[in-house]
Amino acid sequence: WVDTGIAKRMMVQREIQLALTIARTRDTLFVFGSAWGMFASGVVTAKALGKKVPPVAGVPLVVGGLILGNLYDLAYGNKMLRVAKEAEEILEYERGRLVPFKQAPFAKFYTEAEKGALWEDSTAVGDLFPNRFYAPRQELPPPKK
Repeated sequence: WVDTGIAKRMMVQREIQLALTIARTRDTLFVFGSAWGMFASGVVTAKALGKKVPPVAGVPLVVGGLILGNLYDLAYGNKMLRVAKEAEEILEYERGRLVPFKQAPFAKFYTEAEKGALWEDSTAVGDLFPNRFYAPRQELPPPKK
């Protein structure tokens, strides 16, 4: 497969990319967590003081809480490991999902079974509604050689 020197460089690059992703997630969590915390404390304070709070204010409280929980799991939890395990499962048992279009230079490295697993059952986006409705496909002449 790959010699040791290249594998080590790939490992370092992967670690750098993962660290950058985690750091970016933590930064996003800090910024949006602060904004959500300010909003939530404002809603709770207004409610505690007996002021009228519109019911729609509950939507950003709930949705924001779910999003922040997901970001926290990515930044400090084990979400990266769970995603990596899911990627291993896909690579092991669902390789048909990874088959590129036939013009890709590396498409020839996939087996016919992998190519046929999902490719034949799928539909081009342009053939689906609403694209088919307002932009029907037109047969184009073959390219001149």
